[in-house]
Amino acid sequence: MIYVLECKACGQRSFYDKSRCLDCGNDEFLCENPGTGQVISVSTVHVTPEGVREPNRLGLASFPGDANIIAQIGDSVSSGDDVVLKGGHELRDGRDGIVQGARLLPADG
Repeated sequence: MIYVLECKACGQRSFYDKSRCLDCGNDEFLCENPGTGQVISVSTVHVTPEGVREPNRLGLASFPGDANIIAQIGDSVSSGDDVVLKGGHELRDGRDGIVQGARLLPADG
């Protein structure tokens, strides 16, 4: 399951693990559903490391609580689109096999 960390003290949200809240310093977090985000920006990387798809489309999306994430996106996702973060997608072919992770997908599909 994909989740965001929400600070128990101030409510700041983040997709990335941390030991303390960057806003208030609290060290207690809740694991919450990220909800629906909106794509702020899209970029395409044409030269990638070995095992990473080419071209590799990436999107920066903002989710409720100011939680932002950069993740791979599909061809149908554009700036301004509503998206959800779903796991279990092949991101690259790593040294120890296929690496799976999250991808931004259209919220309506």
